[in-house]
Amino acid sequence: MPRINKKTLTTELAKRGFESIAVKRELPDGRVEVEANKLHPVHVEAGESIYAPVPLSMSVALDARGRVKSIDGDTPKAAAVADAARYIKTLRDSGQLAGPGERAPASGLTHQIERDEQGRQVLRRRRFSMS
Repeated sequence: MPRINKKTLTTELAKRGFESIAVKRELPDGRVEVEANKLHPVHVEAGESIYAPVPLSMSVALDARGRVKSIDGDTPKAAAVADAARYIKTLRDSGQLAGPGERAPASGLTHQIERDEQGRQVLRRRRFSMS
């Protein structure tokens, strides 16, 4: 079996909505264990969902050319989605979250909600707070 090309795997998974991809290990059966974040809709309050990066572990099967054949475990667990909702609420409550279209980063803002190319509201970190 050919050795995996991590760049190709990362590109293939990014097309499927995964970010911060880390290959943990290659398995003898040709599968690869991967940890990543998946942009997943999180319902925070009335209105449109916010897509937040939610961590997960998954197993990826590759074909002979290193392309993704199948993925097991690509749906975040309910507890991880609930944690993301609490995190977004905490960012809002502490004044660290800017809404869509807010321009100048005010003191204390660390995250922003932006529209992606698909029109979804996505949570993005912009800077770190030293407080």
